[in-house]
Amino acid sequence: MTKIRIYAVIGAVLSAILLALFFILFEVVRVEGNQMAVHETWGEGVLVDPLFPKTYFYFPGFMHTVHKYDMSSQVYVMNDLPSRKEFAQGRENDAYTVQSREGQDLTISLNVRWRLDPEKLIHLHKTIRRDFEEKILRPVLLREVKDAATMQEAIVAYSGPGLVELQSDIELRLTDIDGEVRRQGIIVENFVIEKIALDPEYRDQIKARQVAVQKEMRAKQETLAALEEANRAEADAQADFKRAVVEAERDKAVGVLGSKMQAEQEVLAAEAAKKKQVLAAEAEKEAGLLRADAIVAIGQAEANAKKVQLQAYAVEGADNFVKIEIAKAIAEANQGVKGYIPEGMTINVVTDRIISAIDRIAGPSGLKPSGN
Repeated sequence: MTKIRIYAVIGAVLSAILLALFFILFEVVRVEGNQMAVHETWGEGVLVDPLFPKTYFYFPGFMHTVHKYDMSSQVYVMNDLPSRKEFAQGRENDAYTVQSREGQDLTISLNVRWRLDPEKLIHLHKTIRRDFEEKILRPVLLREVKDAATMQEAIVAYSGPGLVELQSDIELRLTDIDGEVRRQGIIVENFVIEKIALDPEYRDQIKARQVAVQKEMRAKQETLAALEEANRAEADAQADFKRAVVEAERDKAVGVLGSKMQAEQEVLAAEAAKKKQVLAAEAEKEAGLLRADAIVAIGQAEANAKKVQLQAYAVEGADNFVKIEIAKAIAEANQGVKGYIPEGMTINVVTDRIISAIDRIAGPSGLKPSGN
């Protein structure tokens, strides 16, 4: 049992010696995810390549030194808030006071979000090594803020577009890739002016002026609104007038077209009636001419018939036939005149006298032969 204990003690001592030798001879370095590191050795000094996040083993460890740097975003503030130490770096009661263009004090509270430039970590390690915000960021920040703020009037920089313009101007200078702070190895991600404090009396003057400006703007807006309303009413009236003119012109054109159409219809009707009368007259004329021609033709035919008939009578003994016919006619006519003959006159006497009258008029026979 005694030997076993002796061996156990010897083993424990050897293990302790080996463990001590391990920690002396080996260096185990773990670079966190938000870090980068600079590697120095006894023989080579600062190596040119930075170490990225992972675990490194070095032998012998005492000949190697690893310097870790936080590469995450950090906040540097210049204000008078006591609680800023919880999340940001900076001095106590450090709001920055500069003078505006007209000589008014501007007390500016601000903050900057920044980080180290990985490409210049070796240079920063060799030249600055620590307190980068105080040694690099703060001096550049003070100068850029002062240069920009002193170009502004206090009333302009205090609020509104002037404050936005001042903040944008400073941020552009700090984030410029060719700017001084970037050349020294710090990347500014964001710049914010938290507030600007003015002298109380001057601030009251600004507020009174802003109230007056707001009243003036309100009056202008009301004037513009009234003018717009008047213009809209005028436009509506003009639109109504133009609409009425167009409707009147339309009604006039419709009336003219209606009258013209009616006149044309009347002219057409008159021309149609005229043509109808002319056609009727021409038809009547033609009918009259035809009737006249018919009468002439009938008369001519009757004349020719009489002529032929008379020529038939113009032969020897024809006068005696005529006289006989006349006598027959007189006899037929005298049948109803009985009781109306004058006293001392007989039918024969009347007949003889009529025949004698015919002989005196027409010759001995009352007819003359046709040139045969």
